Amino acid sequence: MSTRRKRWLWLSLGLLLLVGAAFIYAQYRWQQLARAQGIETLHWQGLALARDGLSLQHLSYTQQTSGGGRLTLRAEGVSLRLTDLLRGQPPQALEIAQLELDWQAPASTSPATADTAPSAALLRRWAAWLPRTLTINDLQLRLPCASGTCQEQARLRLQHAGAELLPLNGELTLSRGDHRATLLIEATAEGAAIRAQGRLLLDDQPRLSLDSQATHDDTQQHWRGSLALSGLPEAPWVLEWLGTWLEYDPATLGELPSDMRLGAGWALSRPATAALADWRQLSGELQLSTDLPLFWPLLDLGELRGRLDLGARASAGLWLPTSLTADLQMRPGARLLQTLPETLRPDLLRLAITPAGNAPPGAPLTLQLRLEGEGASPATLQAQLQVETGAAEPGIVVENARLQLRSPHLAQAPFDLRNLQADLRLHGRIAAAHSELSLAANSRLRIERLAAGTLLAQQLDAELDGLQLQFGATADTTPQLRLYGPASLRLARLQQPQLVAQGWQWNGRLDLDANHLHASGALGNAAGLALDIELEQAWNGALQIDGKLPEVFLRAGNPLAGTLADWPTLLQLDSGRLQADGRLTVPAGKAPLAASLALRGNGLAGIYDRTELSGLDLRLALSLARQQLRLELPELQLQRANPGFEFGPLRLRGDYQADLAQPAQGRLSWQLAETRLFDGRLWLQPGNLDLAGQPQPLQARLEGLQLPALLAAYPTEGLSGSGILDGSLQLRYLSAGLVIDDGELAARAPGGLLRFRSPKIDALGQANPAMKIVADALHDFHYDLLASDVRYDANGKLDLGLRLHGRNPGLEGGRPINFSINLEEDIPALLTSLQLSDRVSETIQRRVRERLQ
Repeated sequence: MSTRRKRWLWLSLGLLLLVGAAFIYAQYRWQQLARAQGIETLHWQGLALARDGLSLQHLSYTQQTSGGGRLTLRAEGVSLRLTDLLRGQPPQALEIAQLELDWQAPASTSPATADTAPSAALLRRWAAWLPRTLTINDLQLRLPCASGTCQEQARLRLQHAGAELLPLNGELTLSRGDHRATLLIEATAEGAAIRAQGRLLLDDQPRLSLDSQATHDDTQQHWRGSLALSGLPEAPWVLEWLGTWLEYDPATLGELPSDMRLGAGWALSRPATAALADWRQLSGELQLSTDLPLFWPLLDLGELRGRLDLGARASAGLWLPTSLTADLQMRPGARLLQTLPETLRPDLLRLAITPAGNAPPGAPLTLQLRLEGEGASPATLQAQLQVETGAAEPGIVVENARLQLRSPHLAQAPFDLRNLQADLRLHGRIAAAHSELSLAANSRLRIERLAAGTLLAQQLDAELDGLQLQFGATADTTPQLRLYGPASLRLARLQQPQLVAQGWQWNGRLDLDANHLHASGALGNAAGLALDIELEQAWNGALQIDGKLPEVFLRAGNPLAGTLADWPTLLQLDSGRLQADGRLTVPAGKAPLAASLALRGNGLAGIYDRTELSGLDLRLALSLARQQLRLELPELQLQRANPGFEFGPLRLRGDYQADLAQPAQGRLSWQLAETRLFDGRLWLQPGNLDLAGQPQPLQARLEGLQLPALLAAYPTEGLSGSGILDGSLQLRYLSAGLVIDDGELAARAPGGLLRFRSPKIDALGQANPAMKIVADALHDFHYDLLASDVRYDANGKLDLGLRLHGRNPGLEGGRPINFSINLEEDIPALLTSLQLSDRVSETIQRRVRERLQ
């Protein structure tokens, strides 16, 4: 083989390897791109190359978007002319015999923002590469719509100059059955201006026309135009066609008026640097006149009919009318009012706006407005509006506005309202940056019945005079809304399981905005309770309620007993002073409640069950956190208690902790528990007691008990004596109460004296010689030993094993005598007999007699 042939062979082999490597790399890069862009299918068939372009018999393409959408495209008979492509010119022509486009929207979409929208410069670069002539003879569209998926058949033709996008003209024809809708567009450049015209033909008859012109300079963009529609006899089939796209079911229509019309003209400008979607920087004028004899669908808003003549001027995004007359009716769409409770959504809105009289030239425009809502909750708004276009901050002055609303039933979890009536009178001013409305005198809200969970309120009246409503937007366009000012609420009757049913009232101030709620004021009820309340809640945060009970003088009555349903019925406080403050925190979500309460009492006196109390001073702190209840008693002192005999002062210091689910099964601890009893001292050693556990022993001590005071309290005629007793008591706590398992009492040395002179004992001695010795000895018994065992059971039976040693100097020469006496006493019966005497108040005597009956 010659050298030349070898060179050609090696060159050919290298070229093949290079082409193969390039193909493999291109295939790899394509697979990467397809995965990144979600391209599932790209397939063509019948590719043919020619000197002036290429053609395809068939092309199919499928793409899965990142949001879950899906695009499928199929084309038949594609022809693309590329004669000047190498010179940097767009394709000459693209013709497609048939194109099917199927777009399935993702399950949830978010609207595009101004930051994600293509810029005007990018749009111009894309448009520059459009084919000079684009023709699609048969365009089949499957697109998402309100009814699911809608299908349309169309024909498209688009033509432009080539090197420049303008001049441009196009034609789009949609066909359905025997009807056609054709859109003709034409755009030309006239120096620095761009002029565009559009025409809509229905069944080849011109109906809608649009003319506009856009210009710009270094600082401003300008847009002028007009829109006209005169008559629409094709309305029945147009509405039926639109109904599939807008979820709209048009009513059966008769012969339509021929004077249906729509006309608009505008001259607008905005800064050259403004974003395409930033409408807040628009300035200019607008004229609009429309007459819709039948309800016409508006995208996502509902249906509208009636007459409107509007002239408006915009300054920095704020549109204000320069002339306005309206007589409109609207059937709101479901999406428009979806944030309102269902029963407040009107079926029909009626709006009437008329100029107020003949205003002199140059005077502010004054309008009379009336808005009515028909439906389950009829509403009416009337107002006089004065448009101030020449002010430093243009706006609308609202005068003599009155909003009236009636709703027989309104349910919005967790509230259920019956017979809501609102009558609000407003005045104020509305402007772009800041608006404020005030509620005038006689503004009120009334609800006949309000239920929420276990709470039921009847005849709620709210007086709202002086409330202020502010709204507007900051520089970053964040909406701001605030409601604040004085408010007054009255409830004829409030029912709740923890409260006595009665009337309530609140007078205070309210401050509500998009971030939080704050309310403070005085809360009171028919029982005379008065609380200072402060409520704070950040939306989606915890609700915090702080309350303070000012000093209550109980001599004038006990409002707590008349308020709390669980107030102990046997507790009666007649004098003294009470103060309290507390906090309740209701967390967001399902977290447990938290609460705290501090209670202070001074000089309290009254009755608990069958015991008189006087001189009670206490400080009490209660807290609830993480389902744990804690009660701290840093100080409790009771000067005197009288259940039939007097004892005191009593002092107690300790605390109690329990699980909220079992509040009576907690743990009691004390550092001090003592009382004065019969001039002696009785106390418990510091300790604790588990109320949910097994019976636990407690040790009590008695010291310095004066026997004369004890015998004076015991209801036995003729018994007296002297001496001082000490002792100890072994106690146990049972669910039925305290019992004494083992106790002992003993008199201090050198002893004392006992005298028992009773006609009954003397009579018994006359009949029994042995008892005569006992009776005679006890007439004047000088003891040197007095001791007793003590037992007390859960049934209230007290057993004393009494031992006495001593003598009577006047009996048998004063010889020593020993006594062993077993005494048994029914303590509840003894106390009952004492409480039927004049030792206690008439209230206790009455309670005892009622129980005996």
